Amino acid sequence: MGGSRSICASFDRRLYAGMSALALGVVLVGFSRSYYLKALFGAPSLPLLLHLHGSVMTLWFVLYVVQAALIRAGRADLHRVLGVAGAALALVLVPLGLATARQFVIRSLDDPDVLPIAAAVAGFDAVVLGVFVILVATALIWRRRTDIHKRLMTLAALSLLGPPLARLVDDDVVAVIACLLMVLVPVAIDTLVQRRLHPAFGWGAALVVLSNGAALVMIAKPAWTEFVAQLVE
Repeated sequence: MGGSRSICASFDRRLYAGMSALALGVVLVGFSRSYYLKALFGAPSLPLLLHLHGSVMTLWFVLYVVQAALIRAGRADLHRVLGVAGAALALVLVPLGLATARQFVIRSLDDPDVLPIAAAVAGFDAVVLGVFVILVATALIWRRRTDIHKRLMTLAALSLLGPPLARLVDDDVVAVIACLLMVLVPVAIDTLVQRRLHPAFGWGAALVVLSNGAALVMIAKPAWTEFVAQLVE
């Protein structure tokens, strides 16, 4: 029994470290042309708000990878110390994301062709960030329950991958589907290994999938564009 638990624990560490590296890789590759390597691709300069948003988002994902690596290395003490920085970055990341989406809508108010797209992006991003807040906040509340904490933090990170995936596939709906499939990968693997669906993965994954689906329905309605335009004016 002890050997079996040890094998499961080792597999857990590899799984969450692997998912954290995959999430960071998607972010770096997805935003390479428009942000990280934009000088090489002739991309236009970005306003300060986008630089702030990109920097904080990148730092959060880098720290997420570091945190997973620390757990795999058995340094839970450092993991807890850096957790404060992670919580602070998440606290800043959300309003910056909302402000970025709002600015996109404001810039599009005079363009009837772009405004529906901007309103849809802003609405979807708001839902995603709201879910991110719920997952991270719950993970922090239950931080002493490592089985809950690590699963919810994993879902929180993967739930943010829609935008970088959209840059890779150039289709927002396909990007959302790809993001949801990535969310379900660790849930499926963990369930197979543990031979049961962990409650944190159960309700957390359901929240991500259902909220994304509801957001897609909401932003497709013409009334949504009018609502967002009136909201930011």
